[in-house]
Amino acid sequence: MPETEKALDLRVVLEGSTPEIWRTLRVPASARLNDLHEAIQRAFGWENRHLHLFHPEGASGQARTIAGDSDSADELGLESAVGMAMTELLSSEGSWLEYEYDLGDSWIHLVEVAGHALAPAGQICCLDGANRGPLEDAGGIGGYEEKRDILADPTGPDYADIADWYEYVTGLSAKNFDPAEFDLEAVNRSLARLSLQLAESTPTPEERAAVVRPVRWLLERARPDGLELTKDGYLKPALVQETIVALGWEEPWCGSMNRESQAPDVARLRGQLQEWKLLRKYKGRLLPAPAARKTYDDDSALWDYLTARLASPGNLALEVGMGVLVWWLLNDRVPTYMQVGEAMAGALVQSGLRPADGGPVTEADGRAIYYELWHQLSTLGIFEQHLAVLTPSVPTAAGTKFLLHLNRQLAYSVTG
Repeated sequence: MPETEKALDLRVVLEGSTPEIWRTLRVPASARLNDLHEAIQRAFGWENRHLHLFHPEGASGQARTIAGDSDSADELGLESAVGMAMTELLSSEGSWLEYEYDLGDSWIHLVEVAGHALAPAGQICCLDGANRGPLEDAGGIGGYEEKRDILADPTGPDYADIADWYEYVTGLSAKNFDPAEFDLEAVNRSLARLSLQLAESTPTPEERAAVVRPVRWLLERARPDGLELTKDGYLKPALVQETIVALGWEEPWCGSMNRESQAPDVARLRGQLQEWKLLRKYKGRLLPAPAARKTYDDDSALWDYLTARLASPGNLALEVGMGVLVWWLLNDRVPTYMQVGEAMAGALVQSGLRPADGGPVTEADGRAIYYELWHQLSTLGIFEQHLAVLTPSVPTAAGTKFLLHLNRQLAYSVTG
């Protein structure tokens, strides 16, 4: 693959926005039309929860409209964007199209070719922009601007209701809402993760080592003769403290953290390695299991083993839930703390799962599944920062590649 390739600089403006909400994106000329859709979603902070259309000749309803997916194309009697090259519609400077997201709120984005460039192969990035994207399901540009103005005046009669709605949908405090906010660095981190997914990049040895590092650390400490446990079956305090320091899991507000009860991250690491059949208890010691011995000094084998275990937990609800969580992470769409239980429960119901007693899948059920899966993933070196609390983080480049590998395993286990 060449190091650089031709790219288009695209100025994308949300039509009707005042002040103007816009981004300039640099997208490989080889990109597909739906790659552009994904880039716009991330650049504007959309949640990719609604249908989208492309209008190559301008305003809606004119000569040609292209649906974003095959199902929508069949339902609406349109041609499909699936597999369509972006340059079929955008190529020369000044050429343009309209991208419509959410056919109810009808967010229209004018996409115009502003120039040509050479860029690192496969890279999608944002060069500049202004103002935060609107809130999802805000009622179109008029509805968003009305809510924006209400949030600007905490003394207004409608402020409390709109503030509650904002905090529910974003998980953020309404008092910090800033319509002029635009974090170029955060947008580009998200676009970098998208670029990795589109390129299906192979993990390097260093990336494999970074992801499996916590697991490798404890396996190496147990090699070859195992670890002596306390009389209650826990790791010795000295090893707990050593693990925390070695893996950078210190939390100053947690006290001495030299017992598993004080260091839940270490307790989960030890428990997961037993659950994944890498370690086993025997006569007061924690010993390497046969699977661990097969992965000694082989991060690639350990990487493959861990994805296989995560993809096939022996519990259908966890398997389906893992597929949902991995999709959320790969698409930067992890719900807020207040929404995650309901969102996971809804996904389980949509997949056809029901409790054995025939009752409903509750928000509490969804929250429990989410936390169990988040704990499993946070045992690995997947995220940009290790968090002792269950606050959504984002995957590193290595973590993104691991999640992509896991996603392929999950897809096989469900359909194969």
